[in-house]
Amino acid sequence: MRKCCFIIPYFGNFPNYFQLFLNSCKFNPDYNWLIFTDNNKSYNYPSNVKLIKITFKDFIDHIQSFFDFKIIIHTPHKLCDYKPAYGYLFENYLKEFRFWGYCDLDLILGNLNNYLTDDLFEVYDKIFCLGHMTIFKNTPENNRIFLQPYKGKLLYKIAFTTEETTTFDEEWRDENNINQLFISKGKKVFTNDYSMNPSILYNHFIRTQYVGINKSPKNHGYINESLQKAIYTWDHGHLFRYTIKDKKLKKEEFIYMHLQARKMKVDKQILNSNLFKIVPDEFLPLEVPNITLSNFNNIKKKGNCHHLQRIYWKRLKRKIKKIFRYAKN
Repeated sequence: MRKCCFIIPYFGNFPNYFQLFLNSCKFNPDYNWLIFTDNNKSYNYPSNVKLIKITFKDFIDHIQSFFDFKIIIHTPHKLCDYKPAYGYLFENYLKEFRFWGYCDLDLILGNLNNYLTDDLFEVYDKIFCLGHMTIFKNTPENNRIFLQPYKGKLLYKIAFTTEETTTFDEEWRDENNINQLFISKGKKVFTNDYSMNPSILYNHFIRTQYVGINKSPKNHGYINESLQKAIYTWDHGHLFRYTIKDKKLKKEEFIYMHLQARKMKVDKQILNSNLFKIVPDEFLPLEVPNITLSNFNNIKKKGNCHHLQRIYWKRLKRKIKKIFRYAKN
């Protein structure tokens, strides 16, 4: 059987760096991606990424056909709550895969096999706890666990009939999620976080890492690293971070980088390049063929970044719209 297929429904415009996501998929030939979309823009798709053209309405109708109650999906973002059901909803597409998963498109993938080892696949029923990437063992039982009750509640039904997103797909805010449901059913869940997930609360890339509710209850299970001077590169399918520690060059690798809510600029020179750097908030050519202790300080580490200002402005607009909505009522 083939290893793993990621199911991604996405409607509307892809991120402007979608080609870079596709390039990073190409360097992971043991994995496949199935994207349900209404997007007609032309891209250079690798052989392990398949598009299925479908309208948003038809996609909702497909999901509705599995349930005897009225589901709520007013916007594509609401599909986040339906991610844990994809193994059930798209079972016919997954017959040849040992595992299936969901992930976001605002990622630059590193080398998945460096982290998703055969030993990991043998032992665990569920790998990772985050909405930007989660993987499940592809069995009829696993694919239907989302339907099971958790502490007397049908979490999926609550999520599917609530207008706002409930984060049913990931470990965040409370215990009412697919991760805790799997654990409650005695399933083996791998919870380590190998991602480079920059916090949306800073202009700089400050990694926020999932460590579990028990270890960080006040921060919903997450901790933030301290700010450090760093260079991030995508290098022939590997995602690296370079820092200086104790006057020595330190090189770390991550499974992927999650660029949530960041409006990244793309230097067109790197669209077909196997080596580039990632700075707040741009993809740029790397000035040197190799990063060394002597040239580290001369490499540009930040682009034209207005991330926080944009986030604050979006939040302010939402508050203003909410005020006007209440005023009309």
